[in-house]
Amino acid sequence: MNLHTQPARTLWVKFWHATLILICLLGMVRSNLQAAPPEPLPPVTTAGGSMGTCYSFYETAGEALSPYAYAAGSRWDRFDFRWNVIESTPGVFRFGPHDNVVNLDLAHGIDVVGILGSTAAWATSRCPVQRRLPTTMPPGHPLTAHPLAAHPLTASPLADLWWRPCPPDNLHLPWDHPDNAWGNYVYQTVTHFKGRVDVWEIWNEPDLGNIFWSGTVEEFAQLLKVGYQAAKAANPDATVLFGGLAYWSNPTYYIDVLDALATLEGAAAHNHFFDVMSLHLYSSVYHIGPIAASIQANMRSRVGPRPIWLTETGVPLWDEHPTNPGVPYNYTATIEEAAAYVIQAYAGARAVGIEKFFFFRMHDEYMHENFGLMRNDLTPRPAYVSYQVAATYLHGENQVAGPFGNPARRITFYGTPHGRIDVLWNMSGTPITATRPALLPEATLVDMYGVTQTLTTTGDAFTLPLAPATANTGDGGSFIIGGPPVLLIYADTAPPTLRLDPLPAFTTPDTHTVTWHVSDPLTYTGAITHSGIVPAPGTGYWYAEIDRAPTPAGPWTRVAGMQETLGVTATAITLPHTGDWYARARARDRAGNWQPWDAASVISTTAVISRPTRLIVSLFSDANGNGVWDEDEIPVTGPGALAWRAADGALITATTFSAPTGTLYLGVAWHVSQTVRTGEYRLTATSRDHLPHYAPFSVPPGSGPLTLTLELPLQPARARVFLPLVLRR
Repeated sequence: MNLHTQPARTLWVKFWHATLILICLLGMVRSNLQAAPPEPLPPVTTAGGSMGTCYSFYETAGEALSPYAYAAGSRWDRFDFRWNVIESTPGVFRFGPHDNVVNLDLAHGIDVVGILGSTAAWATSRCPVQRRLPTTMPPGHPLTAHPLAAHPLTASPLADLWWRPCPPDNLHLPWDHPDNAWGNYVYQTVTHFKGRVDVWEIWNEPDLGNIFWSGTVEEFAQLLKVGYQAAKAANPDATVLFGGLAYWSNPTYYIDVLDALATLEGAAAHNHFFDVMSLHLYSSVYHIGPIAASIQANMRSRVGPRPIWLTETGVPLWDEHPTNPGVPYNYTATIEEAAAYVIQAYAGARAVGIEKFFFFRMHDEYMHENFGLMRNDLTPRPAYVSYQVAATYLHGENQVAGPFGNPARRITFYGTPHGRIDVLWNMSGTPITATRPALLPEATLVDMYGVTQTLTTTGDAFTLPLAPATANTGDGGSFIIGGPPVLLIYADTAPPTLRLDPLPAFTTPDTHTVTWHVSDPLTYTGAITHSGIVPAPGTGYWYAEIDRAPTPAGPWTRVAGMQETLGVTATAITLPHTGDWYARARARDRAGNWQPWDAASVISTTAVISRPTRLIVSLFSDANGNGVWDEDEIPVTGPGALAWRAADGALITATTFSAPTGTLYLGVAWHVSQTVRTGEYRLTATSRDHLPHYAPFSVPPGSGPLTLTLELPLQPARARVFLPLVLRR
């Protein structure tokens, strides 16, 4: 295997030049870094839209963060539209500051998820006193003081407001009742931002003690009901999220809410009052998959499946703690480990089907722990660059599979614009070597900072060294993050081509073997000859999908998939009843590329389940035993019997015969008609003075009546032996 280092990026001069010079002049290279901080990649312009950040609209160091978020590959911003700020006076809605930040995000190509919540003081009798910003926050949880002070979303008189967890009054009333203030706030807010903000999250972390929600489970279910109905009335196209779950503080809270939602009037007709489950998970990349899978299973069994969005995720940085840096504590990481977290957490989230991934957060301001992709002085952390790597490469896939392996962990993205991508990392604290199949003789290896290597081999595998994990701040010193991840890219983006072999004009409906041929060349690669470019081999055929339909336009039904076609080019399909049937197929290669459905390659056949069949049966005495009715051989006159049976012995019909006067000279013993299934049958003939005879025959598929003329040879019995019957008393 030969390695050729190729830098995957150039200096993003306009965006980062001043920052990098400042870092150098001030000597801000951290003492615990073994190498220079990774420089940012060029702005990510082709992100897939599944990655976001929280509080991307802030301004710090005199600049807005939105352009930096977009350049990182973030396409979503999530922040709160607090009721106690927007409607601090009943009926007076102050949307202007939020208009400004929404428009700022949209102007930079970033969509918004708005969090609805924080009860206005006048709208609740449960905690009328305004709560000031906390001076201490619960350890281990990233509570953020919303930028109420000196920020465009608020005015100075409200600068000391914090999230208000109290349940609104009159939640039990219909959403549009004049006294249901919560319903009115949601309706007015969603109406005002319709077309600019179309995704809304009902509350934040209701399961985190009394910090964000101090009401009961039943009250939160009612809050969801009213909020969902008001939001949908204001904007039928709105997507409504369940309040983001802190999860660990109360892992069964959401189950209790789901059960409560199921009891509410109109739940089934209104999607049980939420469209998407919102989840917050921090620190360990290994928790995301199992927890999301468990939540999905509980939703499916109670209210039906829902998408899951990971609307907060990240890891606190112990080596850049704002007050006590350099001291590790539980479930924290270094800035390099946090960079590994971004790629591993994102890959793990996508593998379990999580649709959106929001990193918490863009910078550190207003935080008691540092999480940010950037520092408050706008210098990027390593996680900023690894976020760019994930956004650059890990999008546009048609499937994400995994995780596989331990300690060499793998998650595979199939069919991306870059080809197949294996995301690999070391789960253990010891260096290891991973072996991956050489699906192509050349592949690209990308590290978590975007530096690439070209791997070549003449063998059947690539060998990849994987550095050990170091983030052992989990319970009992367990690793919460793996070692530095790498991306192995097989640059095959060309789909294979499958062509079905023709079917016979008629076939039986039960089963029929379908065969095909597949080619999988790369596009516009390989040697150039006098006749043009010779395509090089691709990653190769993987499996196929085969559909059937009663018309060329469908509707199509899948009759064979991966299980039936993996690595083979023939399989049996079933045609359920008589009539015209059409088949289509497409192939997938080992890079995950799917062949488009091709209407021109559809094949057809006519299945015949039954057919009118007439049998004309003649019997002759085959004296010489040659099976041929010779001139000197005579018809069998009987008495005798004939039976028409299916292949399994089931009787179709039968008759007896003797010497008919009108047909004897023709030897016709039986003339019978039946409508039978196409397939295999047999005739059984017996006659006095002849041995029994069994004759197989077929009723082939066809569109019209069938006449079969059968001449059955019966061999004469040469002798009879009579045995005495002896009875003993």
